[in-house]
Amino acid sequence: MNPLRELKKGSAIFVTGTPGTGKTAVSRALAKAIHARYVNPAELLNREHSKLKYDRKRRTKIVSPRTLRNAVASQAKRIGQGLVIDSHIIFELPSSIRIKRAFVLRCRPDSLEERLKHKHWTKQKIRENSLAEILDICLWDAVENYGRRKVSEIDTTEMGPSAVVELALRQLNGRRARTQHKVDWLSTLENEGKLDYYLA
Repeated sequence: MNPLRELKKGSAIFVTGTPGTGKTAVSRALAKAIHARYVNPAELLNREHSKLKYDRKRRTKIVSPRTLRNAVASQAKRIGQGLVIDSHIIFELPSSIRIKRAFVLRCRPDSLEERLKHKHWTKQKIRENSLAEILDICLWDAVENYGRRKVSEIDTTEMGPSAVVELALRQLNGRRARTQHKVDWLSTLENEGKLDYYLA
C-alpha cells in the first residue's frame, strides 16, 4: 500500500475525543503532515458570526450536529483539499465527504482532570467531561456514526502530539501500529480503588 502523503478533496479524517485529550494539537499536526485543511467546525461558525445560543451555567455555546455538518459541507465546497476535522461533538458528515478514519483520542481521567484544571474549567465541566471519558461517550458516538471499522482509539495520556500523529499515520497507511493497551477506564479505576471518586 502506498503511504498517504496527501488527503484528497472529498475525503476527511475526524479527530475527536473528550475535551483535554489533545485533539487540536494533533489535528493541526496531522493536517500539515498529509497536506489537508484543518477544520474546527465550532471555530468556523464563530468566524462567520453565526448566532449561537449560549449556556450561561456551563459557560459554553450550544451547537447542534446539523449546524456543524452544514458548516463543514460549506467549507469543503470552497477548498480543494481533504479535511482533518477537530470536534468533540460527533456528527454525520455530508454525503459529499467520505470519511477515511475517525480517531478517538483518550486520556486517563485523573490526567484529564489536571489538564482541564490548567484550562481553568469549572468543577462542573471538569466532572462532566471526566465522566464522559470514563463512559466512552465519544467512542460510542463515533462508532454509531462511522462504523467500528473506521474508528481507532489512541491513548494520549503519556504521548505528545507528534507521537500521536506518527501512530495515526501508521494506521492510515495500513502499517502495523505500536500496540496500545485497550482503553477501559471503568475497570482501571475500579482496580485502583478510584472509581467511587468519579461516580459519587
